[in-house]
Amino acid sequence: MATTQGDVSLPESRAACVTCHRPSGFGTSEGGYFVPPINGLALFSERQLDRGRFLLNRFEQAQPQRYRARLNQPHMRPAYNFETLGRALRGGVDASGQDLDPIMPRYQLSDADVANLKSFLRNLSATIDPGITDDELHFATIVSKDASSRDRAAMLSVIEAYFDWANKNSGGERSRQGFSPYHQSELISATRKWRLHVWELEGAPESWSQQLELKYQAQPVFAFVSGLAPVWEQIAQFCDKKKIPALFPNTELPGRRKDGQTFYFTRGLELEAKGLVAFFSREHAGKTHILQVVGEGPMAHEPARIFDQEARAVGIEVETVAMADVDNANRLVLPQTAIVVWPGNATDEKVASLLSASPKTSKIYLPSTILEFSKSESARPFLERLFFVDPYEVDTQSHPLSFRVRAWIDTRGVSITHPTLQFQTYYALSLLDAAIGRLKTDFFRDYLIENVEHEAEGDLNPGVFPRLSLGPGQRVASHGVYVVQMAREKVDRIEPVGDWIIP
Repeated sequence: MATTQGDVSLPESRAACVTCHRPSGFGTSEGGYFVPPINGLALFSERQLDRGRFLLNRFEQAQPQRYRARLNQPHMRPAYNFETLGRALRGGVDASGQDLDPIMPRYQLSDADVANLKSFLRNLSATIDPGITDDELHFATIVSKDASSRDRAAMLSVIEAYFDWANKNSGGERSRQGFSPYHQSELISATRKWRLHVWELEGAPESWSQQLELKYQAQPVFAFVSGLAPVWEQIAQFCDKKKIPALFPNTELPGRRKDGQTFYFTRGLELEAKGLVAFFSREHAGKTHILQVVGEGPMAHEPARIFDQEARAVGIEVETVAMADVDNANRLVLPQTAIVVWPGNATDEKVASLLSASPKTSKIYLPSTILEFSKSESARPFLERLFFVDPYEVDTQSHPLSFRVRAWIDTRGVSITHPTLQFQTYYALSLLDAAIGRLKTDFFRDYLIENVEHEAEGDLNPGVFPRLSLGPGQRVASHGVYVVQMAREKVDRIEPVGDWIIP
């Protein structure tokens, strides 16, 4: 039980320390208030004026006057002990005898409660996480063997260029530790060289956990950045087990856990399946019958399962057939409102064969993974009845935010061969850079995760998505899709056939 602002009662879920001070204990800003760190090193040591940390908090956030006023009065105090911690928690008086802000809850706690909390806080964020040395920050990107070699080269070209650029910038700061025209001298101790490790995964996903374990034992890393694997479930499980943050891998099937260590752009094919059901519900308010054609592999079976489940829940009849059973000799002759196709591992030729076997009056809906197929010669005869689920901004080329990213990539001498993939990779790297910068020397993974959540809604969006944002505990940054069709005037451009759909 607790009260805040003098007489406002708080239920236990709202009064929990983690609500404001976050899992790491390093605090944050909350509703314009400065929330100080309460981890062991901060709480049980004498508070001294740290100009680097003060400058970091003072100038990197737009905050109201009360926040700035609180920072301008750092309130030096002695280290907490059992007695003063109990006094602060129960009566709102800190170790120096000053009153805490009225927003800080006053708790009804026994001596045993205070002792337990003191023991917990003393060990909270007490030891720097693996992957950090005095001079280096170790990161890895994960690539599965079933990923396209073209996509792999495109992604790695951006990652390698970013690491080189980051190290050149930080190298200049490290070389002049006694002076900095940008008042960075107090932050030099936080500056380390970035080291990249490319972890290649071979064989079936069931063997990936063991492969990752061996690679991690050989070289621990602080976090994973970007990455390329159509299926991420096994990797996500490893990240959760080791508590290693993974920032925005390029994947179509994210891990199933919603609150794990991995951040995703979207829920991949799961989002596309749900978005398509929402589209049909909106377009066809009455009873609808849909034929679902399913290819081979998890990238076909998983979205088909979700689509069938979601569609039936809203009264849409779904008939499912295997793509292998459909060809010109076995035509899809039954009249359908629409045909939904999940190609999975199917080739463009197989998809074209399926289109030839479909009724000429049926509209055909495909996932974004095969959007490039629409630009091929094989697709031209069917363009007027081909539709795609697209989780991206419709016109990335003209998006103002994309110009900056394109300019950065061009000036690094990197060829833009896969804009969407490379722009997404840049976002993951720039967000990691921003979040690492806020850690100062507090290299804790849960603190990194909190800063990723905090920084994600900045001006880092490369224009690939309409909006990217996160909040505390959120792991997916974009939640909607368009249903699109090739533009009639220009075959290489797409246009939406409806509004942005958030299922």
